[in-house]
Amino acid sequence: MYIYKTKGICPPEIHFQLAGNILTGVRFVGGGCRGNAQLISRLLEGRELSEVLPLLKGIQCRNDTSCPDQLYQAIQLAREGKLREEEPITVYETPASYQRVAVIADVNGNVEALQVALRQPVETVFCLGNLTGPAGDNDGVVELARRKKLVFVQGPFDRTLSCTKPENREFLRRAPLYLRFQLGRCRVLGFYSGFIQELSGFSDFAPYSLELLMVSNLSDYLRNESVFSALETMTEQFSVDVVLFASTNEWKHVRLGKVDFINVGPVKEGGQFKYALLGWAREELQVSFETVKA
Repeated sequence: MYIYKTKGICPPEIHFQLAGNILTGVRFVGGGCRGNAQLISRLLEGRELSEVLPLLKGIQCRNDTSCPDQLYQAIQLAREGKLREEEPITVYETPASYQRVAVIADVNGNVEALQVALRQPVETVFCLGNLTGPAGDNDGVVELARRKKLVFVQGPFDRTLSCTKPENREFLRRAPLYLRFQLGRCRVLGFYSGFIQELSGFSDFAPYSLELLMVSNLSDYLRNESVFSALETMTEQFSVDVVLFASTNEWKHVRLGKVDFINVGPVKEGGQFKYALLGWAREELQVSFETVKA
């Protein structure tokens, strides 16, 4: 995928993909006329560049350019190798719906902690990142996660602290950055933290970026309560009902408007193991933080 920062037009970014000589996935994001942008995207989908480029070049709208003209310039830069192909910000959406799940984070290479979490009486266990850690048995944890088919998202350690075995490094590399699942009638989104913003493929206008930016930047991971009223207003634009995140080593549950924000701390705290228990019962979300003694 390519992300082009525009000049002189309403949409601040254009996203598109090139498969050889074929143009796909064109999106004008962040502003402008939504209807016209969708029409352009549909008309260009799957067409060869030899057809597309003459149609786009030189169209004038404002500031001696236009949305089509900016797309033309972006494609040309990509073809010349002057626009970098970005790593996609991947989202994993589970195929099943759940009634009772456990959520952990910051395993940090602790095999015992992951074993304890996987034994809990729930339908499945999700991990919000940092399977690996600075002083942990990273290969052991990753191999256990692979055997148990653990669904997890990347944390910053998973990207920077490599395992010894190449197959384990590859397993971590291919992990998604966002997790999306259904709990009863609740749409749930999970991620580790705002480190995703630092990745080259991140866009403020991509799916779930609003949720991440509001949690990470606006509320400082729910630690700045003075912005809660503003955050509650912004939740009207959220695409999910529950936001799960880690990164602060805290355990916290706050409901603002119609959205539940759940901060998941490390699975090992002192001599105890902890996890967030999410359930759907009597037509409502139930949240608790459970402790298991070592």
